[in-house]
Amino acid sequence: MGNTRNRFLETLFILGSVRQTAGRIVLSTLFIITLCVAVISYMFYVPSSQEVQKLSEAGLKQTAVLLANEVDANLKEKQAMLKVIAEQGSELGTDKPKHLELLTKFQKAHPEYDNIVYSPDLVGATAFSSNGSPVNVADRDYIKKVREGSVTISDPLISKLNNMMVVVIAIPLMKEGKPYGFYAASYSIEQMAQKVDSVHFGDTGAAFMSMRDGTFLSYPDTSYVLKKKLSDLGSPELNQALADVANGTNHMFTYVENGNKKIGYMGVTEASWVITVFSSEEEIMRPINSLLHLILKVGGGMVIIALMINILIALRIVYPIRKLTNGIDLLAKGDLTHRIPAKGNNDISQALLAFNVAGEQMQRLMLEAKDLSEQVAESADQLASGAEQGAQAAQSISEAIQVMAESSERQMYNIQEGSLASESIAAQIDDVAGHTATVASLAAEASGLSDQGAASMEQLAGKMSEMGKGIGELSSTIGTLSKLSEQIGNIVDVIGGIARQTNILSLNASIEASRSGEAGRGFAVVAEEIRKLAGQSMESAEKIAGFIESIQFETERTLRASEVTVIQASEGQQAGETAGELFARIRSSIQQVAQSIHGVSDAADEIVSGTSTLVSSIRLISESANEAAAESQNVSAAAEEQMASMEEVASSSAELANMAKKLRTQIEQFKL
Repeated sequence: MGNTRNRFLETLFILGSVRQTAGRIVLSTLFIITLCVAVISYMFYVPSSQEVQKLSEAGLKQTAVLLANEVDANLKEKQAMLKVIAEQGSELGTDKPKHLELLTKFQKAHPEYDNIVYSPDLVGATAFSSNGSPVNVADRDYIKKVREGSVTISDPLISKLNNMMVVVIAIPLMKEGKPYGFYAASYSIEQMAQKVDSVHFGDTGAAFMSMRDGTFLSYPDTSYVLKKKLSDLGSPELNQALADVANGTNHMFTYVENGNKKIGYMGVTEASWVITVFSSEEEIMRPINSLLHLILKVGGGMVIIALMINILIALRIVYPIRKLTNGIDLLAKGDLTHRIPAKGNNDISQALLAFNVAGEQMQRLMLEAKDLSEQVAESADQLASGAEQGAQAAQSISEAIQVMAESSERQMYNIQEGSLASESIAAQIDDVAGHTATVASLAAEASGLSDQGAASMEQLAGKMSEMGKGIGELSSTIGTLSKLSEQIGNIVDVIGGIARQTNILSLNASIEASRSGEAGRGFAVVAEEIRKLAGQSMESAEKIAGFIESIQFETERTLRASEVTVIQASEGQQAGETAGELFARIRSSIQQVAQSIHGVSDAADEIVSGTSTLVSSIRLISESANEAAAESQNVSAAAEEQMASMEEVASSSAELANMAKKLRTQIEQFKL
């Protein structure tokens, strides 16, 4: 039990220490896996959160814009209905009973209008409601725009009849293109406000509507409606967003409400009402955060599993290494018989096998060294006796060689003088041959360059010819393009004529729809949209006609430029042919010069070859004499050295015998 505990503690120490191989493997692997999990989590979270936020912002924006469009469509529909009644009433002049009868029928057919007022003039002081009772609306703000002949919608207010939030839609009565009276109808916007209040974006997101000054038209807390403004919420971000909308800038914004960060978007209706849609950022990011937590949990589990696997692998690596270390310690102490069991075919097993092989080779080497040391001791004794005989023979050789050296010195002096003269002649001829070879090389290089120049000029002439053909084809293509532009211009004229005819037909359809009364109300709106589209088509056709004129002008300029380029290309081709003829003449002259230089160079080479042979022969003789003299001196010196060496060999053989004895003593210290 104690050994197991000690081994466990030793293992923990090894795995936790950066100085140990296993500890380094485990800690480095743990760091890499943790880093990979962190990087993967970050790479997933950041793009995903950004994409989710973009989609949520797009959803908020789309919801706000759709609500604003729905409010605009509702108000436009009510305006169109009143406009049709006003067109019918304009034909009644100042006949009060007929006006009131017309309004009474209209109100019965459309009960969503709370009250309809008829004013025979533009002052409004003598106006009448649809039931015939007189009313005074001269102090209303919308009277000013009605006097200008414009359709107007008042700011929302609370109706005195039913205590509901309404707006007043005022339509002028026209006679000969000038206003002389007006109809004014109060229309409840409670349903529109409820529609906005019913919008929910997720669990915490909602929408509300306000006027441009921030006065609430709808809000989750109904006590805020027409009594409080957006600034009463105390959010600088909301106030800034409302100010940006007033300046014509719509964008996403964030604000904090009760400690919760929210994201919103403001859409604007044509009546200058602002619809705000918002949602909690925490709700938007909740799916991504939940998925991130799951990834971190899975990553943590993977780290733990990888760590356990890594520990097992590290232990399987470390234990064989520690056995190898122990074996190396025993080897250092002189035990050449220790072997380590090796299993498997991995790198560590190969290292253990290599240790065993090294131990066996060292053991065998030391056994052989032991045998050799004994043989060296015997050879040293024999070498001492042979050294004495060699010293006597060396003395006789030294005396005979001294006589030969004196004769070799005289012969060497005469040969050196002849060698110097022949070397001087050979050097001068070498210079002549060198200059001739240089001139020949330059002539060959000039001939090659002239060949390249002639070939380049031929290629240039071909390219100039191809360029002329290409420019001719370009001119033909540009002419075709000009004709096509004229045809497109004719088509654009036809489109413009169709747009003008469509505009006239849409005006006639609007007139017929107004005559049809209530049954033609929807058709009148469609006819108005067709007239707008016809106007846009006429404007686009005029722009296209302008573009085509510009294209035709630039096409003519390009055609003239291509014709000039064709002429210049033809002139360039003629100049290239003339230059090619000049290069051919230069090449012929250079080849003649090169042939003459080659003849001179060949003659110089033959002279150099003969002189070099003579100099080489003299040098060989001189070198042989020098070598003979030097060798005789060397032999004499070697004989003397041999005599001294023999004496040293005799003393060294004795030392070698002593060293062999010491070597045998050292080898006996190993366990073989």
